[in-house]
Amino acid sequence: MKQLTKTFVSCLPLFCAIVCIYGIVYLANQQYIRLSANEIPMQYAIETKTRLENGIPLTQAIKGVDSTDMRKSLAPFVIICDNKGQQKASTSTLNGHMVAPPAGVFAVAKQNGENRRTWQPEPGVRNAIVVLPYSVDGEQGYVIGGHSLRETEDRERFLLGQIAFGVLMTLLATFITALISGFISNKITPAA
Repeated sequence: MKQLTKTFVSCLPLFCAIVCIYGIVYLANQQYIRLSANEIPMQYAIETKTRLENGIPLTQAIKGVDSTDMRKSLAPFVIICDNKGQQKASTSTLNGHMVAPPAGVFAVAKQNGENRRTWQPEPGVRNAIVVLPYSVDGEQGYVIGGHSLRETEDRERFLLGQIAFGVLMTLLATFITALISGFISNKITPAA
């Protein structure tokens, strides 16, 4: 029992380093997964903004994007709002109703030229969205490209499970190796 305690205490700095390294690996990969979720919304927002700024009418600008219900579908969607954030056109509804993000989302987009966000219009419905301001003949508004984060969040949970398993196995292997090393060292070193 004394050898177990001594080995455990001597391994604490190494255990801390292992947990920190795995933590950094998790954070880097989780951020990559989440930031990658913005690619499709950005594509849809830019394409729709370009169409609008080229004089294509609202209904034609979103033509070709399938209509979806945010609660049920993983498909990308496009929402076009006026300069006050009120919907003018959309390919997506939530429970049969058109919805738009809060006003602050539009203020940030106007100030920064874009806004990339996670939007949760109701519990259980989370979307990656990209909001771009546009201007056509003095009329200003916003284009929102988005899609569900359901699959992205499933990937994040899977990654967390893999990392947790890796941490536990590495800690266990390190402890067992240190324990065996201690026993061998005690056998080789003659008692004083």
